[in-house]
Amino acid sequence: MFKLIHTIDPKIVYVSHKETSLIGRSEECEIVLKDPHVSRIQAKVRIEDGRYVIVNLGRNPIFINGVSIQSQFLNDGDEIKFGKTDLLFQEVKSDDKIVEKPSFSAKTVVLASPQELTVGPRLVYTPPFGDSKIYPLDKENILIGRSSEADIQLEDSSVSRKHGRIGKKDDGYFVFRVSEANPLLLNDQAISNKRLYSGDQLRFGALSLTFISDRAEDQKAAPKELVGERKRSEWILWIAAACLTLIFGSYLLYMHVYRPWQVSHTLKTISKQVLVKNYQPARDTLMRLLESDLSPEQTHKAKELLSQTIMAITQNMADDGKLKEAKDYLMAHLKQHGVGEEANVLWNQLDFYRLNLGNHLEELNEYRTALRQYSAVREDSPYFEEAQMSIKRIWLAYQQQQRKDQTLSKLLKEAETHFLAKRYLTPVNQNAYAAYQAILALEPENKLALKRIDQMKEFYLVHGEQRFNQKDWGGALKYFERYNLIDPESIEIKEKIRACRQNLAVGDARSGKSSPDHSTPNKKHEQIKRLLEESGAEGSWIMEYLFEEESGEKDSETPW
Repeated sequence: MFKLIHTIDPKIVYVSHKETSLIGRSEECEIVLKDPHVSRIQAKVRIEDGRYVIVNLGRNPIFINGVSIQSQFLNDGDEIKFGKTDLLFQEVKSDDKIVEKPSFSAKTVVLASPQELTVGPRLVYTPPFGDSKIYPLDKENILIGRSSEADIQLEDSSVSRKHGRIGKKDDGYFVFRVSEANPLLLNDQAISNKRLYSGDQLRFGALSLTFISDRAEDQKAAPKELVGERKRSEWILWIAAACLTLIFGSYLLYMHVYRPWQVSHTLKTISKQVLVKNYQPARDTLMRLLESDLSPEQTHKAKELLSQTIMAITQNMADDGKLKEAKDYLMAHLKQHGVGEEANVLWNQLDFYRLNLGNHLEELNEYRTALRQYSAVREDSPYFEEAQMSIKRIWLAYQQQQRKDQTLSKLLKEAETHFLAKRYLTPVNQNAYAAYQAILALEPENKLALKRIDQMKEFYLVHGEQRFNQKDWGGALKYFERYNLIDPESIEIKEKIRACRQNLAVGDARSGKSSPDHSTPNKKHEQIKRLLEESGAEGSWIMEYLFEEESGEKDSETPW
């Protein structure tokens, strides 16, 4: 059993349940195409050696993935062109669930849901299996994304919570990009906002929706003429290429005509494999393709597709409860392909897995391992603040264990002793901040505890500012990090911490500490290596002493 999905209007689907099916203009065919450029009996699709094969029986040509054929085996995602009709081939295996029921007649029918009768502008989503979904554009503004607040909710990890918006303006429909993290594609081109015309393809992450409208003003009349001119230009270019072949030889033709076309077509085929969730073959092809010579645009497209594929593979692992396996798989990929803007979405996904794995380990009371996961979350990650809060939560919880049975008076005495000795945050289990937090747990409005905590914050702020103004970046960083542990909501302190780390990194680079030969590839390799370490690049100073059982002070000059 197989499907043929119309690429322009994906709600039109042809399904065949027979082992041999005829395709053509004639009513005798199982699949009838009302296209004057299609022969009456154009092709036959049959099963051979357990696979579907297509044979051209007509005078008109058949193109598979842009190449004219007479007979060829079919693969999922192949684009078949009959005359002016483009169809997407999809094999349906016996264990796949099919929503549609076969016709009582022997002929294949065009399947469409009852919603197909909807009149007016709408978005159409055709999944690999099941009925198409139609979303009428019946509001002035329609939000699209993964969030429950979205008017059109797309439940896929590659889609942002608020990804795009469609609005009506000057009697036309426009699409606007809302997400800052993920791109919005219109007909495979990244856009920020654009007018929509019937037949336009919108891509939100790995999902594609088609804009369909019956209104005359939404029809793309002018481009039709341009298409004809473009096709005539393409024929002229092909003739010119043939002439150049006679002059410059087959090598020039291969390098400048055939090879770019082959790569472009391969990328198009891979996009269709990703669309039908055939991820592993898509990944293998992309890995081989990236090892060859590609243009900058082709490299960008290949890396973008690879990121989408890896994202989907790891998300499937995570959905199956294999969170650690998903994180390890992603880390192994980023070790080789972690450079470039195309990989940004994967770095964010890695931090998301680290955060969730840390939460799971924390629930199992495996605090050391959990802290390594939290501390490894990158500073510029959207999950960094949540990870830092988790570090603080473990830090406090660890020190509160021995104070469960102490009275308020004992806690106040202990806290004041540590405070007067300037033991603000260290050593472990014997510091003022932990004691004052235990007091606030018993009496949330205790004025002395609140006052002392504010005084500790003031101490770190004043000394941090002094070191910062003296350009003592390392010293300033120690004070600001400790302030941030007490008050993680201060945006000003976060900016100061970021500035200290940047200045320290610049100083290391100037002194030759970054990499042996200072070459750009080595710097990127070292950066990726650091980001993949799970010992904790951020917040690691807590790791240095949190689980130490010694009560003595390691540095008498900085007991705070």
